[in-house]
Amino acid sequence: MSDTPKYILVENYIKKSIQSKTLIDKLPGERSLAKELGFSYMTIRKAIENLVDQGVLYKIPTKGTYVNKDGSNKKKTSTIGYFLDSSIKSGISSPYYSLLLNAIEKEAAKHDYSVVYFSDTSVGRLKKTLSKLDGVIATCFPRIEDTILDIKQNVPIVVIENSAADKTIASVIIDNFNANVESVDYITSLGHQNIGFMMGLDDSDIGKSRFAGYKHGLQKNKIELNDELVFRGNYSYEAGIEGAEYFLSLQNAPSGIICANDSMALGAMQKFHQEGYDVPTDISIIGFDDIDVASQIVPKLTTIAAPVDQIAKNAFDILKDLINGEEPEQQHVTLAANLVIRDSCNKLKSDVAA
Repeated sequence: MSDTPKYILVENYIKKSIQSKTLIDKLPGERSLAKELGFSYMTIRKAIENLVDQGVLYKIPTKGTYVNKDGSNKKKTSTIGYFLDSSIKSGISSPYYSLLLNAIEKEAAKHDYSVVYFSDTSVGRLKKTLSKLDGVIATCFPRIEDTILDIKQNVPIVVIENSAADKTIASVIIDNFNANVESVDYITSLGHQNIGFMMGLDDSDIGKSRFAGYKHGLQKNKIELNDELVFRGNYSYEAGIEGAEYFLSLQNAPSGIICANDSMALGAMQKFHQEGYDVPTDISIIGFDDIDVASQIVPKLTTIAAPVDQIAKNAFDILKDLINGEEPEQQHVTLAANLVIRDSCNKLKSDVAA
């Protein structure tokens, strides 16, 4: 009687069937194989999982297990990638994206996965990077949809920040719209009616949704939109300085400002301070993201806290299912982002006109 473990016998049988071309495409179901070979269902499953790890087979969720003819479904590396477009200002060194990468690394480590950050989309470099990864979490923007599709052709992918145009690609995003409605509700509850908004880039759902939330919040609180109170920024600290200069130049400057991210809010606070204005006595400011420094400056910044830990957990859980050939419980997740009230907002002074 052979001492060879049963699952190894099954592995050898499948490999020989592939070599002899009696098995060339889709495998029979695991229970059918168990009945045919006279082994338990769990033995068959273990053998197939091992062959998937070895790159001999691959799984497509809800469809079945297939012979890997071209070697594209490689052996698992327990390494995933985090992709951020190289055109992002400051890249991974930006406060928000470094916070996000850190959260992804911590979540992956819980499952004994490591994370590689990459941004190079040149054909040769991208393919070489993807060959070393089991899957990718990517910050998605409309301008890089082609790159997202290239990644999808090579490894499982989950997008964050924005959904992909290809809705078969799993996503984890923030409810940016309702978050900014909450910001407007709060600042108006303090008596402010002349409320400025510092936009980020409007080339993605993030920028559009945060601006739409501001506009809807005004409408909800019966305040007419004044285009003069909207400054078009780009999420940078420098844009916050420029935005503050712009608002100070207005004849009827806003008493409160909502910013599309914390970096612009911090730039604005610095400029107001330089010009002799006190935050929050003279002007109230709200940010978005809750980067580390938001709670460390004086005054501490009132802001919308992006749920980075939840983003990382949901994105990794979905990606791990896809890597294992399983169907995720949810393919598209939208997470709430809530206001954190600190010290940068104050009730409107009675001597300031609304």
